[in-house]
Amino acid sequence: MGCQSQPSLASQLVRSVSADRLHTYLTAAGFDEDRALRLYLWNIQIGEAFHLPIQGVEVGLRNAVSDGFGLKYGTQWWADTRFLTIAGHHARADIDTAKRRIASRGKPITTPQIVANLSFGLWTALLAPSFNPHVWSAYLASAFPALPPGTSRRDIHQRAGRIGQLRNRIAHHEPIFRMNLSEEYRATMELLTWICPVKAAWLRPHCRVPALLRVKP
Repeated sequence: MGCQSQPSLASQLVRSVSADRLHTYLTAAGFDEDRALRLYLWNIQIGEAFHLPIQGVEVGLRNAVSDGFGLKYGTQWWADTRFLTIAGHHARADIDTAKRRIASRGKPITTPQIVANLSFGLWTALLAPSFNPHVWSAYLASAFPALPPGTSRRDIHQRAGRIGQLRNRIAHHEPIFRMNLSEEYRATMELLTWICPVKAAWLRPHCRVPALLRVKP
């Protein structure tokens, strides 16, 4: 009786990974199964490594934006009727969801709790042009004191949207290996520098993105 060949690791992973997902990596690797699986692992690792700079941006951005709205509408800006009038349905719904989430955990509904529970998408939306006449035309420099000369609200808004897209791709475990991740890293760290150069300098030595970029399969 002849020896039966063992099924390949890729074929054994099909059920838990999915054929379509594996096919993406197999195609990129020229149907070299070993390289495809190494690329799959690298995609996970680089996504994990991006968590550090993206987390730095997200926490810094939401605090800066909250400060800007606080200067206009007070510390409880998220409950101020003037803000709610111009905020739009999606922002109001996001705030209501955050309040329910906080209440379900038995915590007080405070500004720090609201800030921590609102989505990255909302913080980006609060930098949209519609808020410029109400908030950012007067308070951009106060909320972002390290912003380089010539850098505008529009620049922050566009950059935050770009980073949000990368964040969401990583959060949904999508392939990012085809992206220009060196440029994405540069853009992320630049936004972090606009928000807080001290924080950017502090986090940079601990970020594994550059090292992983050098060993992409």
